[in-house]
Amino acid sequence: NEFEAFNKTGNALFLFGKVPETGPVVAAALIIFTKSTAFYHQGASIHTKVPVTYLLQWEAIKEAKKRGCQLYNFWGTLLPGRTPKSWSGLTLFKQGFGGHQIDYLPTQDYIISKKYCLTYFWEKFLAWRRGV
Repeated sequence: NEFEAFNKTGNALFLFGKVPETGPVVAAALIIFTKSTAFYHQGASIHTKVPVTYLLQWEAIKEAKKRGCQLYNFWGTLLPGRTPKSWSGLTLFKQGFGGHQIDYLPTQDYIISKKYCLTYFWEKFLAWRRGV
C-alpha cells in the first residue's frame, strides 16, 4: 500500500487527533515528505466542537519544518468548474493557515484497463446521485 511504500524510507507519517482528555480519535492525516516539501496526502475527520483538524495540520507543519521542508502542500482546493462545490469548506479550512496558492495541473486518470471504464461510470453515477 501507499503508506508502506513511502514509509520504507521514513517519508510517511500518520497523525491521529483526538478530543483532549478521554475522547476518541476523531481525525487522522497521512503526510508524505520529500527533501523540500511535505504533502497532506490523505485525511479524514469526524465533526466535533473541538477543532482537532487544525491542531493536526499544525503538528504536520511543525514536523515538516523539523525535517527541513520548505513547503507544506495541502493538496487541493476548490477550482470552479473543476471540483465539487462541496470543497468550499475544505478550501476555507486550508486557506485559514495563510500561505499562498500554487496551481498545478489537476490530477488526471489514465485508462490502463477496460475495467476502468466500469469504475469510471459507476463513480459518475454515484456523484450524480449525490448531486455532486
